[in-house]
Amino acid sequence: MKYALMTLAALTVSACTGPLADGPNATKAAFADAFTDTPFEDGAAVTVLVRDTDPLRTIQTFNLVPCQGGKAVCGGSARGTAGTLTLEGRQYVVRGAYTGRDFYLDPNGDGFMGRGTVLVPLAWN
Repeated sequence: MKYALMTLAALTVSACTGPLADGPNATKAAFADAFTDTPFEDGAAVTVLVRDTDPLRTIQTFNLVPCQGGKAVCGGSARGTAGTLTLEGRQYVVRGAYTGRDFYLDPNGDGFMGRGTVLVPLAWN
């Protein structure tokens, strides 16, 4: 039994140094592809939920819709105010779709909405 365990351990270690050694990186990439979303992927609209800073309101909803042939992001509908979409670091940033609000969308479905100097956490689908 002792030799069987030693043989199994040697085989396990050798698998990490052979042609399959990139397994952890490949697994990480596959996980990222399967479980992280990209905003506006395939031209789909994004709904953003934000907890309002006003204590009399609880949640605000914003719709960000690709428009102008995919060159802009509009607020509310494809005929709404056109804003810009940029990639800054790993965040997708929408500016100008809603007056006075900037949306910082992380690939994992969360982010922040900027209103002046205040950043409020958000969730998006």
